[in-house]
Amino acid sequence: MIKDLEQVFIKSQKKVIENFTNIESSKNANITFDKWKRPEGGGGQTFVIESGSFFDNCAVNFSSIEGKKLPKAALGNSLIKSSKSGYKAMGLSVITHPKNPFIPTSHLNIRLFCILDKNKNIKEWWAGGGYDLTPFFSFKADNVKWHDDAKSVLDRYNKNFYKSFSKNCNEYFYIPHRNERRGVGGIFFDNFTKMNINKTTDMLSDIADQYLCSYLDIANTRKKTKFTKEHKEFQLLRRGRYAEFNLVNDRGTAFGLQSNGRIQSILASLPKDVKWSYKKDSAYLKMERQLLKHINRDWNV
Repeated sequence: MIKDLEQVFIKSQKKVIENFTNIESSKNANITFDKWKRPEGGGGQTFVIESGSFFDNCAVNFSSIEGKKLPKAALGNSLIKSSKSGYKAMGLSVITHPKNPFIPTSHLNIRLFCILDKNKNIKEWWAGGGYDLTPFFSFKADNVKWHDDAKSVLDRYNKNFYKSFSKNCNEYFYIPHRNERRGVGGIFFDNFTKMNINKTTDMLSDIADQYLCSYLDIANTRKKTKFTKEHKEFQLLRRGRYAEFNLVNDRGTAFGLQSNGRIQSILASLPKDVKWSYKKDSAYLKMERQLLKHINRDWNV
């Protein structure tokens, strides 16, 4: 059964890779696809585009790892005591950092944690995931559609899911030391066991498909927008917020590190080009004020 579950994530990864390869038109982009194994058990495959015409960098990472002791960062803490026979954790994570500042950064994650019995069969499980959008120059139409699409896919399973998951997203993707949200939200959920495992993995697959469709719609709408050095500088500085969240607050990053994960795959989510500056000029401050009006409000539909 575990092999069948892994195929759900592998198929989603393949679909994202095919679409991202198509949108990246530069023949000079650095494209890498690694298959790797983990000494403690399991492995994965990581796809990365760097220095392209569309992507500064992006990463599409599938992993399926196993071990004896569940890392502290894993949710479902009430189940940790029952993991004496080990665990299996599988998931897909996607992160995009486009070159054009008018195309948002995006993030998708779908995952499944399994507690195993002594025969290595699934004893208990829970799922999690979601996706969110981090614009640098925010457009109301994009934000509304992003949320409309998320609600549409979740409504197929339960009409109450979107309200709960979008609220979770706003609360989770928050940078306390900046008193800011990371972006305009989306959906986020964890410790999910409200449906059977097959229906749950169907939902995870549909969420990945909807993320891809919604993001490509926005990307294709904004990709021809002209930008200046000033716009690019603003994007690089605001990417610092993204890096700060991933390194300081993100539980997924913590889980990867605590489980002795593959460091280059875990940190592939960080932007290739990013800046921090002690003093910001007036042009930056003006653009930031406008952006904060969008990211510190609810776009929930």
